[in-house]
Amino acid sequence: MLKTERYAEEVRAFLRTNRGFSTKPALRDGTTIPDWYLRKMTADGGEFYTSLNQNNQYIASKYTVGHRADTDGFWRPEVEDEADGTEEVVFHKQGTTKKTLKYLAFNRPSGLTAAEACDLLSRPCYRALAQLADTNDIAAIELGDTTLYVHTWAHKRDRQLTERRTNTSVEIDLPGESPADRHLFAEEILTEFTTIADEHIDSIASDRAAALLLRQLHDDSFETTETRVRHSHRLKGTLGYDEPSDVPDGTSIWRSFDVIPPTELEDCLQAMTTELVEEEDQAGRYAVVDATHMHAWANTRQEIENGDIEGASWGVHEGQFYGYKAYLVIDAAIELPVAALLTTGKRNDQRMFVPLIEKYDDLYDTADLEAVFADAGFDSTSNREKCQEILDTPLMTAINPRRSSPLKALKDEIKSLFEDHSEEIETVHDALELLPQTLLSDYGVETDNDEHNYIIHAIKERMNRHLRAGVERVISRLKSFAGLERPRARKEKNVRTHMLLSVVSLVAVALTAKRCGKPSLMLSPSRII
Repeated sequence: MLKTERYAEEVRAFLRTNRGFSTKPALRDGTTIPDWYLRKMTADGGEFYTSLNQNNQYIASKYTVGHRADTDGFWRPEVEDEADGTEEVVFHKQGTTKKTLKYLAFNRPSGLTAAEACDLLSRPCYRALAQLADTNDIAAIELGDTTLYVHTWAHKRDRQLTERRTNTSVEIDLPGESPADRHLFAEEILTEFTTIADEHIDSIASDRAAALLLRQLHDDSFETTETRVRHSHRLKGTLGYDEPSDVPDGTSIWRSFDVIPPTELEDCLQAMTTELVEEEDQAGRYAVVDATHMHAWANTRQEIENGDIEGASWGVHEGQFYGYKAYLVIDAAIELPVAALLTTGKRNDQRMFVPLIEKYDDLYDTADLEAVFADAGFDSTSNREKCQEILDTPLMTAINPRRSSPLKALKDEIKSLFEDHSEEIETVHDALELLPQTLLSDYGVETDNDEHNYIIHAIKERMNRHLRAGVERVISRLKSFAGLERPRARKEKNVRTHMLLSVVSLVAVALTAKRCGKPSLMLSPSRII
């Protein structure tokens, strides 16, 4: 056996009896190795590493550091210090300070700041980071009042910048209530919607489109809408009817409903939401995807059992139902629907994610979009890849525990983590440090692999679950005030029209409140009189 091999084995044996690491003086005193080997064994490429802090005085084997490292590649054993009490010794699987910093800048999903580097390595890192940036080993980006160190490849750098913007919990201020804004009048809504209909609806007259909106807000039959308008001077005047005989009958209103194409309603929706988001700073940055059920309009049980209702089928959502599914994209900042699709009731949520975001991308400029949130029903590798490809933004879903038993364990751990430590978690990395490292390493979770990024997005979804909660409020308003749940139509095309009219009516209320200077009523359809 060569001398160097014998010395290496002696060092390994000594380290095994000392918790896997030791100081250089202790090695010198406790072994027979000469000083020249002590200097050589920690050189680049050797099988031993020196600590990144503590003046490089501690030594550990490459195998031990790699085996005990956390998700960022660090191993942090503690030592007793007579003056300062307990201290951390920091090792990294890359070995040296510069290699570690480059690894972190390249592989951390949200890049690295100097302050984070100093905290992770427990030593000053400003000069080393500046030198790496000067030699173009890493890229330095000015972000606000700090410098972010990231990957040198443009597409990876852009993705890190996107992740950085969603690295903390997002706070959105929704309009509060004002005592002065007590009510929103139906004729105000019809007047403002008529201006939109004049520009975007060609298939029917704008007064008929406004009548359809009125019907939707009251969840009326066509005949009841006729009666409501005929006996209201305010509504007749708003819709341009001088005499009761000018008011279209219920059958005429139904014909307008049957004729109007869904594409024209989508144009109205696009125009209204575009106007609403223009003055909201955070609008267009966070989208939430969800689905809800709509019951089929069936007269008898036999019609359901025979499958006589066009496009309807048995599905499961909060129990079994017979009908359809409405898939929605919500803008979290304005808490309003911005895109919608209709499918049969049995459709799987995962399969509808891509068509839904393609519809969203067709309708709007998504350049400012930073994240899409969804529940576990939309969780899949292909959906995350497609979201990045189509919208150039990450999909952050709750973990679907049915995908594998390790993911179920991680879901339970993340749930417990936020239940026990929610006030301590301000960033994703706070959460990662609190997760059991043995759990992560046992399942092969390493920095920058697919599982690591998946967990990062699951943690971000949990941190921003209040954004996802907004979609439940939107669905509740659609069902309670816009008649979404029970369409009074049997043809599939008309059911789609009904769904879009529900969405358009809710957005029309918000647009009217904004235009009339009553912002606190934008999300209050219950205040309509």
